[in-house]
Amino acid sequence: MELSAIRPRGVAGLALVDRSPAGVLLHDHILFWQPPEIGVRAGQSCHTAARIAARRWWGLPDAQVARTVGTPWVRTPAAADPGRVERRLLLVMLPPGTPRPPAGPGTAWWPLARLLAGEAATRPAELPAFLDGYLQGVLPDGRQALEW
Repeated sequence: MELSAIRPRGVAGLALVDRSPAGVLLHDHILFWQPPEIGVRAGQSCHTAARIAARRWWGLPDAQVARTVGTPWVRTPAAADPGRVERRLLLVMLPPGTPRPPAGPGTAWWPLARLLAGEAATRPAELPAFLDGYLQGVLPDGRQALEW
């Protein structure tokens, strides 16, 4: 098998976002907080995997996944690193009027204002600004480069 034929692993971080008040459910990794991650199967889109996980984890039967997607700003060619991981950051929007799912072990709801104030390190580092830009309507749909 040629190295270029090896497909990268897909991983998607799912940021469950509540618009009012602005907050996000994050997982504690001791040194930083980040959205919980899921694996994406070969042939499966990140958005499909996100909807399945949102239904299973948070009981959201018809999860709304934003079309604004965070991607790493640096990408290595497949031939150079056949085991690389393709990462995506997806925003799963909590429907208006839906109560926030309880935070489970190792997770917490973080108010966006506290993240923007730098009260916690996040991965990716630009997560608070990315969320704020999306909620303020200044980020266009499509891929946005983030430093992972």
